[in-house]
Amino acid sequence: MKEGIFVEIDYLAKVKNTGNYFDTTNEDKAKEIGLYEDNKVFKPVMVVVGANHVIEGLDDAMADMGIGEEKSIEIPAEKAFGPRNPKLITTVPLREFSKQGIMPRPGMRLEIGESWATVKNVSSGRVTLDFNHTLAGRTLIYDLKVLREVSDAKEQLSGLIDLHFRTFEFKNSNIEIDEEGNAKLNIPGIKKEVCDAIKAILEEEAGKYIPEIKSIEVSS
Repeated sequence: MKEGIFVEIDYLAKVKNTGNYFDTTNEDKAKEIGLYEDNKVFKPVMVVVGANHVIEGLDDAMADMGIGEEKSIEIPAEKAFGPRNPKLITTVPLREFSKQGIMPRPGMRLEIGESWATVKNVSSGRVTLDFNHTLAGRTLIYDLKVLREVSDAKEQLSGLIDLHFRTFEFKNSNIEIDEEGNAKLNIPGIKKEVCDAIKAILEEEAGKYIPEIKSIEVSS
């Protein structure tokens, strides 16, 4: 597939050495393997080939696949979530958490500043934190299927919104694109600064991958 095209993909992902599944786009499969969550949407994902919308190894694999093709791909850590970095493991006095009413325990995920850490150990008044990605150092297996190419500009823009803002639930939002390529996105109930942030990201992405769109306006 050519770099820069929009495709819709389905996948099932697991850690090679443990066989533990950690992600899927398929709701039935999520229920089967214990990954289902009520507040999570399971559906095919739209990405741009070669745009780093997925991990490097998955992007590389898509470039060698065709529409409708299905393949099982082994991805080394270097092309997934990177090797483990010992420098990202640190210790913090337990009292720093006690001050905030937090009782750390092994396996707990904590947001520290703008980063997430996993509590590895609590002992002798100290807490060991690991800031590595939870999948760092792991070889992964992805069962990937390329479902279709997406060529409609409105659907492409909608796909970019899902990709970059999937943690938000945009109820009753709608997209309009006129004949001159001016896109208008209305998302009821969001703040102006959020509108501005969405506009900036979509303009950058659309400028690279959706030449039909000349401008984007985001309003609430």
